[in-house]
Amino acid sequence: MLRFRTDLPLDRDSTARFLPWIIGFMVYLAIIAATVALLVHHVTQRWQRDLSGQLTVELPAVIDEEPAARKQRLDAAVEEISDTNGVIGTRLLDDAEVRRLLAPWLGDQMEELGVALPDLVAVSTAPDIRPNLSELAARLQRVSPGAVIEDHAQFNAGALSFLRTIEVMAVSLLALVLAATAGVVAFTARAGLSIHRRIVEIVHLVGAHDSYVARQFQAQAFRYGFFGAFIGSLLATATLLMAAVFAARGAVPMSAAVRTFEPWMIWPLALIPFAAVLIAMITVRIAVLTALRRMAY
Repeated sequence: MLRFRTDLPLDRDSTARFLPWIIGFMVYLAIIAATVALLVHHVTQRWQRDLSGQLTVELPAVIDEEPAARKQRLDAAVEEISDTNGVIGTRLLDDAEVRRLLAPWLGDQMEELGVALPDLVAVSTAPDIRPNLSELAARLQRVSPGAVIEDHAQFNAGALSFLRTIEVMAVSLLALVLAATAGVVAFTARAGLSIHRRIVEIVHLVGAHDSYVARQFQAQAFRYGFFGAFIGSLLATATLLMAAVFAARGAVPMSAAVRTFEPWMIWPLALIPFAAVLIAMITVRIAVLTALRRMAY
């Protein structure tokens, strides 16, 4: 397909001069949309894997409680949690971990605020057994009044649904961009064919076949498409690098997602420019051959 001859003066067509920039812009949007889809999909999978089957039990601190009594209360609470059907693991977080988890809300000066930090128990549950949380809550109230069970299932369901919506929108945008690229290329090819109709009629009179004319337009689509895809790829790469820099400084809302970028994601993104060029060439060939069959010489 790449052994093209360019005998027709298609470069004189002013309507096709904007094609590289249009393709470049489409490739830019496609790479950005594909990056968002990959990052959100990766975050969703990791989040679902890490947080599924997890509970957090909050045991409020008791004012002026003796260390021995506190230890006895915590041991009794952990034992009640461990004896629950469906629970496969418990871990009592130390004070340093609790401070780190509460730092985004209370800041680094929580000791000066005089806030009594609760004790947190990370609970792992079996994937096929749902613990009876109401029964567990009642038992915990007896050994540690005020205990609260945080079930992450409802929050995870809402967050995962939101992330999947973003992923679907990004994939839809990618498909729309590729379809729009094909439409613009087809329109440009038909316009160029109309402009050079006289020349096409002459080459037909001297024995040229439709496939020969289509190859001329394919050659033009390859050159313009390759140039546009190259420019769009450079701009998209620069945009993603700037986003990574801002994410490293915590300056963008999606910093957590951007930091999950992995090297394997480069390969599907690198295929987008080549896919755009291939789409342009195939679209031009189909559009030109279809238009030529409708012409009468």
